[in-house]
Amino acid sequence: MDGDFGTLWNSGGGPTQWIEIDLGAEYIINEIRLTVSQFPEGQTVHQIKGRGAGGQFILLHIFDGFTRDGEELVFKPDGAITGIRYIRIETTVSPSWVSWREVEVYGE
Repeated sequence: MDGDFGTLWNSGGGPTQWIEIDLGAEYIINEIRLTVSQFPEGQTVHQIKGRGAGGQFILLHIFDGFTRDGEELVFKPDGAITGIRYIRIETTVSPSWVSWREVEVYGE
């Protein structure tokens, strides 16, 4: 979000927690990268959801597996996802407080 891997966002609690990003306008999404901030390492489930300016969130992708601090999770859809203004990353399973070092959204 800020390009500074020395900072992070921390929810202040364990799952279920989420962070929502307003991109400011609707875009075509080509890739989403999440850099994990987590201790201890372990099993996690993260859902990436998106929506346009109006309407409901739709599930774009689920990361379900073992993660550790500093790991990068990358979602590249088979085709571009159009009309997305809001991205929500919702963590439903984690051995630690929910936190991210970086959230990157690429598109046009």
